[in-house]
Amino acid sequence: MVVRLRLARHGTRNNPFYHLVAIQNTKARDARPIEKLGEYDPVPRRVRPAQMHHMHGENRPGFNGQIISPGIQTDVRMEKRIEWNENRIKYWLNTGAQPSKPVARLLDRAGLIPLEKRSLYKGLFHPPSHLPEGSIESASKE
Repeated sequence: MVVRLRLARHGTRNNPFYHLVAIQNTKARDARPIEKLGEYDPVPRRVRPAQMHHMHGENRPGFNGQIISPGIQTDVRMEKRIEWNENRIKYWLNTGAQPSKPVARLLDRAGLIPLEKRSLYKGLFHPPSHLPEGSIESASKE
């Protein structure tokens, strides 16, 4: 039985949401997985600001030299959300599970794929081995 680490699509149309799952290779994309390893939301969403607590007394804005803001956020941060269980992902990779290309790219960016195993997985950037390390930048510009 070949086990793959891949993304199972959930959510609605134009609003995707993915579960990172360990699943048998022959199963359908959204079939029941062996184990759910995490969640990935590729749509950038607003980061929730910290909860504002009501302040009473002289520590309110406008007192003690504090500046009163209009309440409109000018610096809205948008982030993609990803949550996963690193221990279980490392377990599945050590038992021989093969990640799909998008999952391999995500795991590589997070540093979960060891350098010695990078050549085993498809979808990752592999610098040319016949060029010296300093000439990779010059080869990519051509």
